[in-house]
Amino acid sequence: MRFTGEGLAPGQVNVAYGLYPSWRGRGLATRAVLLVSRYAASEGGEEAVIQVEPENPGSAAVARRAGFTPGGRQKHAKDGTRFDWYVRDLRVDTPVTTC
Repeated sequence: MRFTGEGLAPGQVNVAYGLYPSWRGRGLATRAVLLVSRYAASEGGEEAVIQVEPENPGSAAVARRAGFTPGGRQKHAKDGTRFDWYVRDLRVDTPVTTC
């Protein structure tokens, strides 16, 4: 989790995660995203952002299960890599499906 970074507006928080293959499919990443989102909100974060490589449907699924919605595609200025953004308003308590 980062409160500042390339492409982030004031109040946005970048959330990133990764799991070894043997730990995937257990809901751990979704649970971690929910916990870090709650913490970010308590520290003044207004919107959480998850940046997903378009070729990574598993990571996009984690974002959706954690209550994030598609927020468009962004390109990083440094290397031109494109990411699909998923966003979640941290100022409202959004119900989510965790599994």
